[in-house]
Amino acid sequence: MPSRSSEASILGPSTRVTGTVSGEGGLRVEGQVRGDVSITGDAEIAEGASVEGNVTAASLDVSGTLLGDVDASGPVAIRSSAVVRGELRGSEISIEPGSRVSVRLDTDFELDLGNPRRR
Repeated sequence: MPSRSSEASILGPSTRVTGTVSGEGGLRVEGQVRGDVSITGDAEIAEGASVEGNVTAASLDVSGTLLGDVDASGPVAIRSSAVVRGELRGSEISIEPGSRVSVRLDTDFELDLGNPRRR
């Protein structure tokens, strides 16, 4: 998880949260969250962890399961072990091969189509 803030919280692997999680700083989810997550720092959903709800954060790194929409002011990274379903908004979005995704992307992008050829 990129470090923008020196303060980060961890929800350990045996932690189960039902309801909204919000706060200042970063968050690493290693357990299960059923509800929305809204933080000011970077968020990470670790391999084996799951979030069923929407996530708002500075950036998001997903190696586990996310069933919900993402609104990040920075980058969103979907790792090869991830399962993601929802709408992803971020400054940039990367999806590694091997991940299982069913998403709608909302980000600025440029297509480099090369030099046009005349026929």
